[in-house]
Amino acid sequence: SKLQWSTAISMMVFAWLFAAFWSVMPLLGWGEYDYEPLRTCCTLDYSKGDRNYITFLFALSIFNFMIPGFIMLTAYQSIHQKFKKSGHYKFNTGLPLKTLVICWGPYCLLCFYAAVENVMFISPKYRMIPAVIAKTVPTVDAFVYALGNENYRGGIWQFLTGQKIEKGEVDNKTK
Repeated sequence: SKLQWSTAISMMVFAWLFAAFWSVMPLLGWGEYDYEPLRTCCTLDYSKGDRNYITFLFALSIFNFMIPGFIMLTAYQSIHQKFKKSGHYKFNTGLPLKTLVICWGPYCLLCFYAAVENVMFISPKYRMIPAVIAKTVPTVDAFVYALGNENYRGGIWQFLTGQKIEKGEVDNKTK
């Protein structure tokens, strides 16, 4: 079934409010921001060890990584089953979840580890790597979607080369 505009707008508003909630909480005292180790921008302060900070890190990891990961897993499994029944595989349904785990997994692990142990023994440059990888997610997701969708692949090929290719050729170029 098609997504209705009212549903799409409601989902967009929810996403913005959800993001605003988690962004504002450190400003209100639940968690804390600090400069990244290389002082290029801000991130969560991993040096804290009090209960307030620990609860924030666990809640952040659960509500922003584990629950969305579970939702993606079940949604893409459902899509995969539908593709399997129809025989038309239009998209690698496991790829979005893999990019979530690869890009956000190290950051989530660092948050969990910081909640139970002191991470200050880890070099600041190494502590910055998970945050930088997590920040690449919008770009990675755009490439995953654009290159994983047969319609977009054909359009990209036509844009880059000026050649319009048939549907069968798009599938052959990606294999």
